[in-house]
Amino acid sequence: MSERVATSVRRWWCATVAALAVSCSSGHPPGAADPGASGVGIVAEGCGLTAHLASGVVLDSQDQVVTVAHAIAGATSISVVDHAGNIHAATVRAFDKDRDLAVLAVPGLDAPALHLGHGARGPGSMLTWNRADGVTDEAVTVSKQILVTIEDIYVEDTVRRGGLEVHGAIGAGDSGGAVLSSTGDVIGIIYARSRTRDEVGFATESSEIETLLRTMSNSPSTNGRCV
Repeated sequence: MSERVATSVRRWWCATVAALAVSCSSGHPPGAADPGASGVGIVAEGCGLTAHLASGVVLDSQDQVVTVAHAIAGATSISVVDHAGNIHAATVRAFDKDRDLAVLAVPGLDAPALHLGHGARGPGSMLTWNRADGVTDEAVTVSKQILVTIEDIYVEDTVRRGGLEVHGAIGAGDSGGAVLSSTGDVIGIIYARSRTRDEVGFATESSEIETLLRTMSNSPSTNGRCV
């Protein structure tokens, strides 16, 4: 093999390895759009001396965000922080204390909207936000689909809803983060981490999100009382 051919082969090999490394680290197929631009932060004020922080995801429309209800319950001021760090005022479109889901209208937000998919076991990713790092995109694994019997966000009624068990670096403050399938569709919204098992969390599955989006009205919604 000539030196010129050997050099070309080495360059091709290095480029291939680099491309594979990027694909594996991100948890998304090569050439896929970066879903991180669809992740947002939620800052809810009015319940206590400090703001409640959570994550959210832009879903179905560039100015519509889905997050967890317990983060915005009773809040008198809700802001959405986009992937670039810009802050937008938000209003509540839908609030479901049983599903622990909320939909926000965010005028002026111009972010790529993701779409719902159906939950499936296997590799995926999780979009979450915090003030220090902004939006992060971490690899996770969906281990099972579950039917959850749980109390509502006010610990008043026992409810049942579809969920996912998710394995990954799920920490405090990740509530509202979107669980994505390997194809980049939203298949769940994180609502809690396990108290007994490390790196295990739980998400409300996409069928529950779909129902809320389908049944919500076009008018603003109340958002309950503080948790």
